[in-house]
Amino acid sequence: MRFMKVRSPCCQRIGFTLIELLVVIAIIGILGSLMLPVLSSSMLKARYINEVSSARQVMVAHRLYSDDNDGRVLPGYRYGFPAVDRQGNPIGHPINARYPWRIAPYCGNNFELLYSNKNRALLRSFQTDEESSYVYSASVFPSLGVNAVFVGGDDLILPPTSTAFNNFGKFCVMRDSDPRRPSELLTFASARARHGDRIAEGFYKVDPPYLTRRVWDLSWSASSSPEKFGFVHPRYNNRAVAAMFDGHVESLSTRQLQDMRHWSNLASGREWTLVRQN
Repeated sequence: MRFMKVRSPCCQRIGFTLIELLVVIAIIGILGSLMLPVLSSSMLKARYINEVSSARQVMVAHRLYSDDNDGRVLPGYRYGFPAVDRQGNPIGHPINARYPWRIAPYCGNNFELLYSNKNRALLRSFQTDEESSYVYSASVFPSLGVNAVFVGGDDLILPPTSTAFNNFGKFCVMRDSDPRRPSELLTFASARARHGDRIAEGFYKVDPPYLTRRVWDLSWSASSSPEKFGFVHPRYNNRAVAAMFDGHVESLSTRQLQDMRHWSNLASGREWTLVRQN
């Protein structure tokens, strides 16, 4: 009599059916979709912390400049102030009108302090250029823009001359003893500007929402031109890093950023504007 050999269950080949594989893949996909927002939020938080750290060090350098210059505030966008490159060579206009090369000596000439997060890759691309091109480009796109009109002066928009002060009052902080509310006076903020055919996460200055009239769009839009929101970039869930005159750093919402009491030493309300006094 012929007997058939019967395999015991433990000897049978173990595998997965197609349905089981599909179920596993679906579970992995669901877990991935659940984790993606968490990872994205963590990465954004890390970039925010990195920019806050840079802002604090920039404010230390800002204070060191004042200490080294008899209490005068770092010029915002001013003509004729000296600046030198990495080799100590004098820098001409318009590069020396921007703040980066003037503050650089007080940052140990470490431009990676001024260019944080994604913007650091842009700085490294500049470093492949010849020195003169690097000096120019590095002055344009620091991650933080200075509130030049009201802190340090802006010769392009409203030069802080005696005539302007007679017309509008002492609207611009020129000395470290000038601010009435130093903890509320925005000095630097997250910025962005057009760089060729794309947008860079940085610019050398940020402009206020009001001058003699409102100049910003009514609301922030990532798709609008950077100047429509004064070059300010609320890149952290509609909030921007803001370095205040007293040295502390916080984040301001798009609504807070439009409050002129954060921009001008003289502002008495959200929609304050410059008004001629005579």
